[in-house]
Amino acid sequence: MQESFSGFGFVILSPGEVPTSAETSFSAEWHQRYFDHKFHAVDPVFHFTKQCGGRSASKLLSQEEMSSPLFEEARQFGADSNFISVSAFGGNRMIFGGVNHDLDGRAAPALHHACQAAHKTVLLEGVDNLSDGQVDFMEMCEEGLLDKQIASELRVSISAIAQRKKVICSKLGVSNFRAALSLYSIRKWSGIIPMI
Repeated sequence: MQESFSGFGFVILSPGEVPTSAETSFSAEWHQRYFDHKFHAVDPVFHFTKQCGGRSASKLLSQEEMSSPLFEEARQFGADSNFISVSAFGGNRMIFGGVNHDLDGRAAPALHHACQAAHKTVLLEGVDNLSDGQVDFMEMCEEGLLDKQIASELRVSISAIAQRKKVICSKLGVSNFRAALSLYSIRKWSGIIPMI
């Protein structure tokens, strides 16, 4: 994606999080200024994110949408992002803003797809941080065992199973266990199945 933008920034937010910093190629001065002044509250990138309602989408901003004091200031730092991509997975979101004023609208879907792939890559890395016990638990879930069967096998209560699921979701930054299990399965099988 770097070759497609003169500058970019993105945040990955777990459910309920608010942005406090970003991964960015913009200057450190702009990054500091953006968050010190809470520009995310008026940034069209975050306004668009709210409009998406938890779904993935992308958008090229019009000149009219970029005529604001925020963009005038951002322009001074080369941070006047005109491309927005929101990737949503399991309640977790990656919000991306990139600068490419020559971008053709026909290229936007491919760039959005690249943003979604980058988001999933970051989430998949979290699976590697699960403990051995959590991996064993995920294996039982992936095999299709019911919560009561897992509880019986582990000699714990059903509420302990629910708590384990909640901890794993928190560790992976997703809001539901189905998404966590999906990430686990993707990570597991991508390492086993040879790529052709």
